[in-house]
Amino acid sequence: MRCDDSGTTTNDGGCLCQDPRNRHAERASGILDQRHALVLGYVRELPFAKNLRGPVATIAGGWSFKGIVTFASGNPFDVLESFDSQNNDGLWERPSLVPGQKLTVSNQGPALWFNPNAFTASTFVYGNSPRDPLVGPGTSNFNLSLIKNFRMPYSEHHTPQFRTEFFNAFNKPQFANPDSYLGDGAFGQVTSTKIDNREIQLALKYQF
Repeated sequence: MRCDDSGTTTNDGGCLCQDPRNRHAERASGILDQRHALVLGYVRELPFAKNLRGPVATIAGGWSFKGIVTFASGNPFDVLESFDSQNNDGLWERPSLVPGQKLTVSNQGPALWFNPNAFTASTFVYGNSPRDPLVGPGTSNFNLSLIKNFRMPYSEHHTPQFRTEFFNAFNKPQFANPDSYLGDGAFGQVTSTKIDNREIQLALKYQF
């Protein structure tokens, strides 16, 4: 667990506080407080052509399969206002919480990630919504590579290589944090992704 009182990250410097005289109110889970993360990398040389010889071995041999798998929970994010209801020209004005309203929703999804009715404008007062009260979407991503190394008969030190790489191989949307500015039309909705949709890359290189 990572707690801090910085609006973004420690390296960005500054409190970025709603109320600079009350740093205690800024104490909360930081935006880098990612509770769970599992990243696996693997390499598998395909063995089906080990005993082959001649042209067939040249075509069928030398293949390997690689990948990186990422499973991670989301990061905390702040809920702010897109207007100056506090009349102090602040950039980090937080709304106030509505009594009796839950922050979360039972059918959480891109169309509604949290309950927008749980927040109301903090008019002429500092908002009582805590910093980073919600957690954004997690990550479930697969990057795959299929690689072919060719052995040259004139030198074992010369190896042409062909590779094809699939980023976000299964084309699963990896959603970014929702719009968290009270006053925006998309408040509470996910409108973008943090990882691109499937990308395929082909490459050919000569190693010597």
